[in-house]
Amino acid sequence: MRSLILGLICFVSFSSYASDPSQKVVQASAEVITIKSMIGTSLQGYVAGPEDATLGILILHDRWGINSTIRQWVDRFAARGYRALAIDVFDGRISKKMRLATEIMNATDPEWVKADIKAGLGYLKKDGRKLVTLGAGFGGWQSFQAALAEPDGVAGTVMIYGELEADVAQIRTLKAPLLAIFARQDDSITLSMIENYRLLVKKSLILYKSYIFAAGHGFMDQAYPNYDESQASDAWAQVDSFLADFVETG
Repeated sequence: MRSLILGLICFVSFSSYASDPSQKVVQASAEVITIKSMIGTSLQGYVAGPEDATLGILILHDRWGINSTIRQWVDRFAARGYRALAIDVFDGRISKKMRLATEIMNATDPEWVKADIKAGLGYLKKDGRKLVTLGAGFGGWQSFQAALAEPDGVAGTVMIYGELEADVAQIRTLKAPLLAIFARQDDSITLSMIENYRLLVKKSLILYKSYIFAAGHGFMDQAYPNYDESQASDAWAQVDSFLADFVETG
């Protein structure tokens, strides 16, 4: 299922988190790896965190691909003692321009993405380890789709300003608790859509938490024009709480 690491290996220091005594601070090497999927394709990933971690987090990128923001997210979770992996479902294609990034996203084969996500989950899978998916925008949608596709493999889901696309039959197959982060000034995910999501998820038996922040789409992405440090900090606090409760309950 996996191939060994190729190329870049860097040492990541997490001392910037040491000022928060409530957070576990660790040091771990970050690596660029190549993974093989079940359909025989290869994809790259960026992974960090303790190999004996009891929680693994699969991070799914937005239309921008694996950029500096996604790598920072991997490092952030690794600093908290989790094993975090971001996979590149765009096969190395990346753009900072909205039009080109959107074209890359729209040209991506959904079936290949599903295979890539399965490969990422397979890489993180380990006896005694729970797996959580997390993504923003396009990655948020993929994070939720992963929970639908792998109900027995995904134990928790974080969806950051992503679309919750499912029907009643699908939603009833969900097993993983879901945390959804939304932006109030979001042209693509409206308040009406958010309410519809809430009503839909009520038809399942899962734990569903959602928060709407007074910000625009992309407010948690430091490379995005709408980045809002204060709102992002509050949103990350909700993510950290969700994950901490998840670990504590086993």
